[in-house]
Amino acid sequence: MNTAWSIEFIRIFSLILSTLLLGAVSGYWLFSVVLHSGLYIGWNLYQLKTFERWIRKGAPKNSAPDTTGVWQLTVQHIYRSQKSNKDRKKQLTKVATHYHAIMSALPDATIILSKNREIEWSNKRAEKLLGIDSQKDIGQRFDNIIRDVELNKLFSSDEEESVLEMTSPIDSQTRLSVFRKHYGDDKTLLVVSDISQRLAVQKLRKAFIANASHELRTPLTVISGYLEILETEEELPPAIGKVIKSASQQALRMEQILNDLLVLSKLEESRYSVSSGEVINVAMLLNRLVADFKVTHNATGNDFELTVDSTLNLKVIERDFYSLCQNLLSNAIKYSKEKSTIKICWSLSDDGQACLAITDFGEGIAREHLSRLTERFYRVHIERSQKVVGTGLGLSIVKHILDNFGGYLDVQSEQGKGSTFTACFPRSRVLFSDASKKH
Repeated sequence: MNTAWSIEFIRIFSLILSTLLLGAVSGYWLFSVVLHSGLYIGWNLYQLKTFERWIRKGAPKNSAPDTTGVWQLTVQHIYRSQKSNKDRKKQLTKVATHYHAIMSALPDATIILSKNREIEWSNKRAEKLLGIDSQKDIGQRFDNIIRDVELNKLFSSDEEESVLEMTSPIDSQTRLSVFRKHYGDDKTLLVVSDISQRLAVQKLRKAFIANASHELRTPLTVISGYLEILETEEELPPAIGKVIKSASQQALRMEQILNDLLVLSKLEESRYSVSSGEVINVAMLLNRLVADFKVTHNATGNDFELTVDSTLNLKVIERDFYSLCQNLLSNAIKYSKEKSTIKICWSLSDDGQACLAITDFGEGIAREHLSRLTERFYRVHIERSQKVVGTGLGLSIVKHILDNFGGYLDVQSEQGKGSTFTACFPRSRVLFSDASKKH
């Protein structure tokens, strides 16, 4: 760069020197200035014209202007920029090709829609699951190709992300899960998965649980009946009496497990819409539940501290909601210290969700176990499970109920200080008995 500017300065200095010499020799100073200025301007105009013609042709390397000084430097800068852009374009093309190869190889159908629901891109899997041709259907409206009422509701939803299940438009035996997400400048991403096999496995599992429960219930009832008869025998030795009592307790526990498995099976089949359910007075239900627990379940003498918003109601299936509260409260009693306080709070969260929080002051749960508490038959400690009688399915039932209602379960616990289980329900299910709170 220094050489180019040096040449340009030498050129200007030579021009000035020539101007002075001609003016001094001829005495025509104005003529000398005009002449040399015209030559310099004319030369630069010629270089500018050559440069413009080269740029207009796309700045090909083999026909670059043959010049010196600043003009040569400018040509070199453009050539370097051109080379850099070409390398960047190659890299971007490589990345785009790699990206499209990955998207095309995905096991799920992937579709990108414009603001007007026009198909901008789709992979090969979309043709197998939805019948969308990745070449012919580009630019077509998605809802003109696939007409489905539930799918239109999915598009009209204001939520950023939403999911629905539907039957494949090209195969009535195939069930699909459609995930929709808005992104970028009013773009929509659709990811469609084939869930037929998963549903078949679930159906098989439900059938097995139902059949196993039915087959086990009859012999279990017979065994329980004989054990009850033996328990009433007064002439049995004390050692035998203890064994029979223990066997009766295990038979009762097995019956509870069968009942809970059937409840779980039914919950997995349930698919509640936003409008499903009935409006229930949660405050009244919680007061009734606590009164029942004080009589039938509270052998450890715990106190119950209720903090309830009596105006906050919920639109749910009352049977399922009662089961949720019963399992959470029973769980809190089992793992609380004797004569400790159990706190029950029913309130509206900051983000408008209705939350039921039940706090116990028991031994608490280590952090590494929190994420697995809702798994079936999961036990934190073997020693702990031996002390506390239960089926190991209560929290799993709670989770499934919340999933069906669009809610979630949050667990906070600290060892030695107790735990708080919070069941939150979405705003769409929240209702108020006091009209002033609706706004």
